[in-house]
Amino acid sequence: MMTDNFGTSLASSLHASNVTTAVTGAAAVIRYSFYLFGAIVFGLIGLGTLTAWNARVVHIDVPPAFHLASPHLARLPVTGEVIGSGPFGRAEIRHYGHLYNRDVDLTIALIMPRKMTPLLRELGQQVRDIRPMRNARAMFGSTYFDIETRFGSVRATDLRVDSDGQWKQCLAFLSRFDTLSVYFTGWYCDASGAKPSAERLACMLDRLTLDKDLASKEAEAFLRERIARPGSCSATPVSQTTDTRARSRVSPPQNWSIPNANRR
Repeated sequence: MMTDNFGTSLASSLHASNVTTAVTGAAAVIRYSFYLFGAIVFGLIGLGTLTAWNARVVHIDVPPAFHLASPHLARLPVTGEVIGSGPFGRAEIRHYGHLYNRDVDLTIALIMPRKMTPLLRELGQQVRDIRPMRNARAMFGSTYFDIETRFGSVRATDLRVDSDGQWKQCLAFLSRFDTLSVYFTGWYCDASGAKPSAERLACMLDRLTLDKDLASKEAEAFLRERIARPGSCSATPVSQTTDTRARSRVSPPQNWSIPNANRR
């Protein structure tokens, strides 16, 4: 009888020990799982905060380091800004005249992207990222130009902007230089009712002059080497057989000549 009781007690003790071990192990798994989950959550929060910080646009309180020494722009008011942002790097922007009036205007952004950042070659997106075109009612056309300057090749396309109740005819442009350190983008509009000249745009871009050192040594070396070359500017219209850009809410061509103020 005593042997049976001893065996029963031993079995009960072993069972209780196994249960305790199992409970302790489960608690440890739950505890460490909670720690791991918390670490992942805080890591994602930190990553999101860092991404948002890097993506924010910072206005830098210095004037642009360049200007366009073109007689055609000399009479226009000139403004400028320098901004920095994680995704694209540094942009120095000059505005000659104003988009929302009926006179000539030109905006050029000299962009120095971050190293190892792929260049965005989509002209429309590049131009729409620049104020005030960001909020403008504008439509890109299907006429393209190959522009040549002392700095290298530039692609331009026609653009219409609703300005003061009239369609203002413009050319948007994006450079295709033989470097990853710097590129140009922007637009040039002639006075209302006039068609902008691609060759004139080429010659204005060719007159870019540096006023001081750039933030990027690679970009500065490239531009100064090209500035030392003789002036050279030309433009040739090119055909585009297929328009690969996605369009949305584009008004029919018969409405393009109707001023916005008169449209019902």
